[in-house]
Amino acid sequence: MLGAKRQLSQGTVDDDGPPIQPRRSSTTQAGTDHEENDDSSVRTHNQWTQNNWHYDQSSSNAPIFNAPIYGSVYNTAQFSTVDGLQFLYHHAAMGAIHGSEEGNQRPRCHPGTREVVVRRIIGWHLNKDGRKKIMWVHAPAAYGKTAVAGTVKDELDVMKLSFDTPVGATFFFWRGSPERNSPTRFIVTLAYQLAESIPELGPRVEAAIKSKPGIVKMALEFQLIKLIVEPFQSLSGYSDMPTRLVIIDGIDECINSGLESRVEKTYAEDQEHVQLRVLKLIHRLHSHHLPLSFLILSRPEVWIVRHLGSPSFCDVVEPLDLSEVGDLMNDVQTFVRAELSRIARDHGLEGADKEWPEEQRLIRRSQGNMLYASTVIRHIDDPYGDPRHLLTEIIDSSWTTNPTILHSSPFSSLYELYRQIMRSCPERNRPLMIEVLEDIMGMSGGTLFGFGNTVETAFRLLDGLSGRPPGGSLKALRPLHSVLLVGRQHENRRIDDLFIHSTFREFLKEPDISFDFAVDIIGGKERHFSYLLNCLASVTAETVGEQPDEVTAFALEVWCRAWAKLKSSLRSKTSYLRMMEKFIALDLTACIIQVYHIFSQGGPQFGVISPLFWAFNTSPTSTCFLKPPHIDVGECPDMLSIADKATAHWKSSLDNAFTSLLHATVLPSSTPLATALIAGDCRRYLVDVIAEANWREHKLVQALGTPGPGGIALFKAIIKYLLDKSDGRDWRSELLGHIYGVLVRDQNPILEEEDHPFRRFLALDLEKARPPDAEHGHQ
Repeated sequence: MLGAKRQLSQGTVDDDGPPIQPRRSSTTQAGTDHEENDDSSVRTHNQWTQNNWHYDQSSSNAPIFNAPIYGSVYNTAQFSTVDGLQFLYHHAAMGAIHGSEEGNQRPRCHPGTREVVVRRIIGWHLNKDGRKKIMWVHAPAAYGKTAVAGTVKDELDVMKLSFDTPVGATFFFWRGSPERNSPTRFIVTLAYQLAESIPELGPRVEAAIKSKPGIVKMALEFQLIKLIVEPFQSLSGYSDMPTRLVIIDGIDECINSGLESRVEKTYAEDQEHVQLRVLKLIHRLHSHHLPLSFLILSRPEVWIVRHLGSPSFCDVVEPLDLSEVGDLMNDVQTFVRAELSRIARDHGLEGADKEWPEEQRLIRRSQGNMLYASTVIRHIDDPYGDPRHLLTEIIDSSWTTNPTILHSSPFSSLYELYRQIMRSCPERNRPLMIEVLEDIMGMSGGTLFGFGNTVETAFRLLDGLSGRPPGGSLKALRPLHSVLLVGRQHENRRIDDLFIHSTFREFLKEPDISFDFAVDIIGGKERHFSYLLNCLASVTAETVGEQPDEVTAFALEVWCRAWAKLKSSLRSKTSYLRMMEKFIALDLTACIIQVYHIFSQGGPQFGVISPLFWAFNTSPTSTCFLKPPHIDVGECPDMLSIADKATAHWKSSLDNAFTSLLHATVLPSSTPLATALIAGDCRRYLVDVIAEANWREHKLVQALGTPGPGGIALFKAIIKYLLDKSDGRDWRSELLGHIYGVLVRDQNPILEEEDHPFRRFLALDLEKARPPDAEHGHQ
């Protein structure tokens, strides 16, 4: 919880719980369908949250808190001088708004398609006598729900109604964006748009912000009341205002609660709970009878179906099955006809109607699935190939390979299409293509992915790590341009957007459907970690302090996180032994110090989280590199031996690194934030040190009693961490007493400073510490 006594610099975190994540810009996914202020106020409005969670603030423009957090993070903005709506703008998920730059990249329905569905939705919204003010449009993946949502917005915007803004707000969830895969910014984003689109509402929302700027730290349910409901209700005659539509697309893409646990978890643990929470927020808004209607679009997940069919929802929700409304085959035919004609014109083919004898076969093959048709179109629209030949090849080959596919589901047809696209790649290049796909998918989850890297940057790093020639990794995937964003026009897109649709990623992961083209993701993770260790081998005591090249800097940043992601999935003793042999050969002390050197310089990848956090997140820290418990030692005594060596290497390297930093003439960190995070890492390691029987003789403990001129700032930060958590009876107090006794014995000038950190220690009315010689005797 926020504490008045703990005034750290903005962004500082303490030692309990993962720090706030670095800012990442939001993105969109191309394809048919998307898969301090008052502490008591925070407590009051977060009673339903567990105390062992805090909100992940990834990619925020400013801090937003919706639950208790660990540590002191303070926003020092002077809200009285800040425009209220501008303040909301900086806290909103702008990428989730239809009119944003990302919104312009979202798909729309092709002209002449989905017309029945779009008319049905618009008619429902404009029906003033309708009782049900919530419409739920549902369908499986690849049915164009996001395209429908965008088209409804565009159609309403151009209609000549009695008011200018028929769509009051939109929110497009997407699992690939940290600011759009959780509800953290949901209410703020809706409130910002409603204030912008309804002129008379704007001043009321602005007044709410200025009267309680801490609202952005409070619970979503409380934000909903203060930023939307009360501003509406303060308007006289608000019930007679025109009804605005609120479009909320992809609730099934909301997979992250925004809550971060001390224990690593997967999104699957969050998604049901968080999706139902969004539905409850919508229902609560609806219950206040505001001039709003709600269009919800999602996949028919079991829990969503069950919740929307519950008594509280069924009387107010109008369901619409997108897969059953309109003539899907006719829509595909309209799209295919128009696209084939365009390709014929672009490629200079005359007599377009005669050039495409496979057109009807393609339409039948799609079975009304627009994703299937659009994927085929992208595949044949190849500037280096003959579109007619490519279409004939993909249709004929698919049928020859699996003649029953015509009678199968659309997804079976789609998967067969994916297989044919993979088969169309030159056979000699397929092993490298699969290897690069494994590398990319194995490096996801916070290493190559997750830092906002562009496609160009990510593949440049991958080439450098793997030793491939420049451009080699990207070139290997170019034949997959119909399913991956790998063309030159996509180089500045985020690597997270690489897969045009999630179905291709799932296809690659499942050997039962991808056959010879299945990717070995664990193999990719193992290879990735091996690449990183190879890179770290270039870091030595002689190179510490020098600016490393881009690839080495990247390796220094992510190797701990990569190991944390890999450890639980290592498959064999051989893999572990190979990894640890490389690990033991590293000058790990130099690597640790170099990490802090780079961090203190504020490298572009670093945020407010220690690059070594993932190693210190293991309890005890010294066990980080032990053998994973799921790997059986069997008759392999070497495995136990090398595990012991790896652990000893890790511990001795930490001892040497922290001791070196404390004894430094010049501390390799010039910012308070960097110093605080190094101190946080050291404090976590001290948990292991203090557990040793002779901990008073440990070199790190001795270094804490004799800091050098350049290590004083780090020393004070470590002591502050220990003091903040000490209750006078735990190990921290014992360690503090010992360090204080050493300083007294040696008459260290630190104690003569007016603000020396032990003043708080003495004020705690703890037992007076005596010099070690007097207290413990000569040991």
